[in-house]
Amino acid sequence: MAKVLIWLASGDLDKLQPGIIYGTNARKNGWVDDVQFVVFGESEKVMLEHPETFAILQENNTAYCKFVADDLGITSSLTKKGANIIYVGDYISNFIKEGYQVITF
Repeated sequence: MAKVLIWLASGDLDKLQPGIIYGTNARKNGWVDDVQFVVFGESEKVMLEHPETFAILQENNTAYCKFVADDLGITSSLTKKGANIIYVGDYISNFIKEGYQVITF
């Protein structure tokens, strides 16, 4: 079984786009058995600045890091948009334990 966790961490949308496009297409076309997304760090701010990209991630299984969102002061803004905000340490670790390959952008 091929499973992928795409970790979006860059503050540069151009660096995030390949991961978002690949993950979305991999899920849609069945290239792998499962795709999960985690938005972490500066990429959380980028999602607020780019509503069309945020909307694409909302259509996928996406979690945002609560620790980072709190630290950046953007938790309420992400919550208002409907983001799934959680502490991601345990979340990511469980995917790794389940054999997910982590790809970071």
